[in-house]
Amino acid sequence: MKKIIFILLSAFIINTSFGQILNPVKFSYSTVKKSNNQYEVHIKTAVDPKWHIYSIYNPDGGAQPTELSFTNAKSVGKAKEAGKMKTIFEKEFNVNQKYFEQNVDFIQTVKVAPGSKKVSGTIEYMVCNDKQCLPPKTVAFDIAL
Repeated sequence: MKKIIFILLSAFIINTSFGQILNPVKFSYSTVKKSNNQYEVHIKTAVDPKWHIYSIYNPDGGAQPTELSFTNAKSVGKAKEAGKMKTIFEKEFNVNQKYFEQNVDFIQTVKVAPGSKKVSGTIEYMVCNDKQCLPPKTVAFDIAL
């Protein structure tokens, strides 16, 4: 009896230790110099099939919108989104959710201090598919200028 319990317990532990961590979004970063100390930051996302990432402008009451934060730069103007936005009314939240599938380029103009060599910050985002939503995740970035 002890052998059977040991074998079942071992099988359970081995099976759960190989569980897959879902990470359906990949990021790439770049900057474009606009003027002295002003840069356009591009955060390009590649979203796995059947998943979607929410817009920066997703309405209150819905899923958490994507948020860009900069630690050593000041945002200039509103962020832009380059991609094919989809909007769907979700009666559970009673809002029109705004999201992107496949890819989107989040673009923010920033002003940095003279002599800065990089732009640092975080992107906080949430992704869902037709079966589940993953908890919001924050990813730090450093982009060379």
